[in-house]
Amino acid sequence: MTIHPLENYFDSQLASTHGWHEEANDPWPWLTCFVDTVATAYDTFESRAASNRTHGTKQDRVRDYVLHHADSIFRIADIRAALPGVSDQTIRLALDSLKAEILITPENVGRGAVWRRSPSE
Repeated sequence: MTIHPLENYFDSQLASTHGWHEEANDPWPWLTCFVDTVATAYDTFESRAASNRTHGTKQDRVRDYVLHHADSIFRIADIRAALPGVSDQTIRLALDSLKAEILITPENVGRGAVWRRSPSE
C-alpha cells in the first residue's frame, strides 16, 4: 500500500504543530517532508531531462528532427526554429544527406522551398 504524498504532508504538518501553544512544537517533521518532496521532484526532472538529451552531431539532431518530429512537409525555417544553435549550413548538409538516401524530396527552390518526407518514413 502506497501512501499518497498529501497524506505524508498532512501527517508531517500535524506532527510539527503538536505543542505549539506551549511553544514546544518541532518543525523538523514538516521540513523533512518538504525536503523529501523537493528531492523527489528534482530526481524526476533530472531523469526526464536526461532521457530527452540527444547525443551525436548537430547533423544527427537535424536528421532525427526531420525523420521523427517534423511535419511531413516542412521548411528550413521549421528546422531552424526547432533546433536553435544549428547553422543553416549544417541543416543543408543534413538535408542533402537525407535527399541522397531518398528519405526526403525537395519541392520548389529558393526561399519558398519546402521538403517532403518520403511516404515510407
